[in-house]
Amino acid sequence: MTINIDDRDVSLASFLQVAVGGARVGLAPNRAWRGRVATGREILETALGNGQTIYGVSTGVGNNSSRGVDHAAQVDYALSIMEQHGCGVGDPLSPVESRGVVFARLISLSKGLSAVRFSLLEALSALLNHDIAPIIPRWGSVGASGDLTPLSYVAAVLAGQRRASYRGRRVDAARALAAEGLAPFSFAPKEPLAVMNGTSVMTAVGILAVHRFERLIEQVENASALAVEVLLGRSQAFAPLVHDAKPHPGQVESAGRIRHALRGSRLLDPPPQTGRPVQDRYSIRCAPQVVGSVRDAITWAKQVLQIELNSVNDNPLVDPATGDILFGGNFFGGHPALVMDTIKIAAASVADLVDRQFALLVDEHHNMGMPETLVPYGGCGVKGLQMTCSALTELATHGTFPDSALSRSTECANQDKVSMGLQAALHASENVSLLAKALATEMIALSNAARLRDESRISPCGRSLLQQVRKMSPVLMRDRPLDADIARVAAWLDAAEAPR
Repeated sequence: MTINIDDRDVSLASFLQVAVGGARVGLAPNRAWRGRVATGREILETALGNGQTIYGVSTGVGNNSSRGVDHAAQVDYALSIMEQHGCGVGDPLSPVESRGVVFARLISLSKGLSAVRFSLLEALSALLNHDIAPIIPRWGSVGASGDLTPLSYVAAVLAGQRRASYRGRRVDAARALAAEGLAPFSFAPKEPLAVMNGTSVMTAVGILAVHRFERLIEQVENASALAVEVLLGRSQAFAPLVHDAKPHPGQVESAGRIRHALRGSRLLDPPPQTGRPVQDRYSIRCAPQVVGSVRDAITWAKQVLQIELNSVNDNPLVDPATGDILFGGNFFGGHPALVMDTIKIAAASVADLVDRQFALLVDEHHNMGMPETLVPYGGCGVKGLQMTCSALTELATHGTFPDSALSRSTECANQDKVSMGLQAALHASENVSLLAKALATEMIALSNAARLRDESRISPCGRSLLQQVRKMSPVLMRDRPLDADIARVAAWLDAAEAPR
C-alpha cells in the first residue's frame, strides 16, 4: 500500500497505515501543489537576496533573534541549530513512534507554507520507504518552540548523523543511508529549523497512544461483561432505555457493546436471594458511564490530533499567494498537551474501574459464593495478583497530574510560556501501558473465576475471551508465578496493530 501526500489532509487511519502498518509514502504528481512548494522556497530566497530580516535564517534564534547572521554563514548556522539540540535523554521512542514522527513532519512541511525545497520532502519520504527510523531520546522537549530537541534527531539522520533503527538494529545513520543507496541530505538555510520547529513528536506519540487506548477500551468492555457474568449480575443496568435516557454517544456505545458481549449468557439475573442487594456495585452497574465518558474523550482527542497532524506548525511561514513572510507561534503544542492530559486521566480512571472489579471478584461478601482466592484448591490463587493490579492503578493515578499546567520559563525567558505537550503525550502513553497490565491481571482473575461457574452458561463472547486468555495464562491448578502470564496477556492487549 502507498499513501500519497500533497497539501490535502491525511486521515488518522492513513497515518496509522504508515507508522504502524509500514505502508509506503508517495509524493503526489500534483503539479499545482508542487508549484506552491517551490513558490514558497522562492519567496524566502528572494527575501534573503533583498536583505530582508528572516527569523532563524538571517538572525539568531530564540532570545538571540536580535543578532544578525551573515549570508555566507547561514548554512553553517542552520546546522548549528541542529547540533546544539542533540541533547535528548532517556530511552528512545519505539521504531513505530519514530516512523510516526517522520511522517507527521512530512505532512506538515508538505502544506507548502514552510519554505522548504521539494527535495527535503523526498528525503523524509525516503526514510519511511527504506524503513530507517531515527533513534529519538524521549525527554528534552518543553513543547514550546516545537519539539526542538527530539526533532533534531530527525534532521541529523537526514544529514547522515547520529543513529537510526535499521533492519532491527541500531546503527550509525550514515551506514543505514549508504546501505539503501541514499546520500546524506544537504540542508539549505531554514530547513533544519523547519524540520525541528514543530509539534510532530507530541502529535505522533499522542495519536499512537490514543489508538492503543481505543483498542484497550474494547477489551475493558469485554472484561466488564465477563465480570457481570461470573458475579451473577443483573442485565437491567445495560438496558437500552437507561442509556437512551442519558444519550452521551460514548455511553450509549459502551452499553451497547457490553450488552452485545452478554448476549446468550444464562448466568445473569439469578432469582432474588435473601440479603442480596437489588442492585450491583457501581464498578459493575456503572461501567458504561465510566467507559462511555472515556470514549467521548477519545473522540475529542482524535479530532484535535487530526487537526494538529495536518497543521503547519513551524515558524516563520510564507504565504505563496502574497509573498508575505509571517512570524507566529504555531509550534506551541497547547492543543495536544490538553487532550493528552485528558487521555492520561481517562486511562487512570479506567484502570481504577478494572481494579475495583477485581476487588469485587476476590471479596467473599460480594462475589456470589466464590472463594476469595478464585481457585478450588487450598492455595493463595490470585490474591497476590490483585495487589499487582492495585499497584499498577496507583501508578497510573499518580501520573495524572496535568503537564499542561507545568509550564516552565526557558531559553532566557523567551519561551516564557510553554506547553509541555510531549510530556503529556509520553505520560499518557505510559498510562495506557499501565492500564494494559492492570487489565491483564483482571482477565487472568476472570479466567480462574469462570472455572468456578458452569462455563456452558457463559455467553459466546465470554467463552471466546476465556479461550484467548487461557492460551497465554492457563487456569491455575496450583499456585505458581504469574509474572510471565501478565506480560503475555498485556502484550496481546496492547498490540499496536494497524486499524481493522
